[in-house]
Amino acid sequence: MKLCVCFYYPIFITCFANKPCYMSFIYIYKKASRKEREQVRSIIYDLMKYNPTKEPAASYYTSTPNEPSGPSLSGKWTLIYTDAPDITSLDPSTSSLPSLLPSTAKLGRIGQECNPPFIKNVIEWEKPDWIPLYLPLVGTDSSSSTILQKVCCEASSSPTNPKIVNLKLVGLDLASGGTSSSSSSSSKNSDSFLETIQEVGLLPTLLNQNPIELRGVITLPFGTFEILYLDEELRIIKTGQNYLAVNVRQKGTEEWF
Repeated sequence: MKLCVCFYYPIFITCFANKPCYMSFIYIYKKASRKEREQVRSIIYDLMKYNPTKEPAASYYTSTPNEPSGPSLSGKWTLIYTDAPDITSLDPSTSSLPSLLPSTAKLGRIGQECNPPFIKNVIEWEKPDWIPLYLPLVGTDSSSSTILQKVCCEASSSPTNPKIVNLKLVGLDLASGGTSSSSSSSSKNSDSFLETIQEVGLLPTLLNQNPIELRGVITLPFGTFEILYLDEELRIIKTGQNYLAVNVRQKGTEEWF
C-alpha cells in the first residue's frame, strides 16, 4: 500500500492506493489561500513518511557521481504548487500592490531543468492580454509568442547529506519558448524569417535563432533545498527559507522547454 496525494483545488485530499494518482494536479501556486497553504503543508509532511527514495540527490554527488538506481532528480519538472513569495509575487495579476502601469509580460508556467551538474529555474513569460494582435512585430500566435527566462545554477550534494542540494548562481539564459510552423522549417530565407516574426513576434524569433547565455566569471551562493519526497512522477522540496515547492515530471509531449 502506497500513500498518494491528490491536489483538488481548493480541496486537498490524501488517500491510500496501490498506484499513484497524480493526474488531478493543477496549478494552484498563484491562488492558494492561507488555510489552503496550511492544508497542503500538512499533506506534504504526511507524504514525507512514505518517501521511496533514500538518496534523491545522488545524481548531484560531487565525490561519487553515480547514476542512482531508483528515481532520479535529473529531468524536466513543472511547478504545480509553492508558497515561496519570490515565486508567487511574479504574477502581477495576483499582487496585493496594484500597478499604475500595464504589465509588460504575463506569467506562464514555471519549471526546473535538472541536468547535472546544473539546475536551471525556468520561467515562461507570455505576451500580455492588453497588447492587440494586429500590432506589428508582436505576433499573432499567443501560444508561440513566449520567452523563457532560465536562472542557471551549479548544484552539488554528497552521500553524507543525500537529501540536501547546494546551489551556486552561474548565469542567466534567455530563449524562445514557442515553436511555429515557419521556424520549424529548415529554410532560412527572408520570406520564412518574416513569416516567423509575423506569427510569433520579433523577440521570440530572434531568441529562437540566437538564444542568450550569460555567464559570470565567479559563482555566487544561491541557497540550498531539501528533497522531502521523490518518485518517478512527483518531487517535493523545502527551501532554506522553509518554503515548499511541488513539481511533477514532464514526460514526452508534456515537455514545454
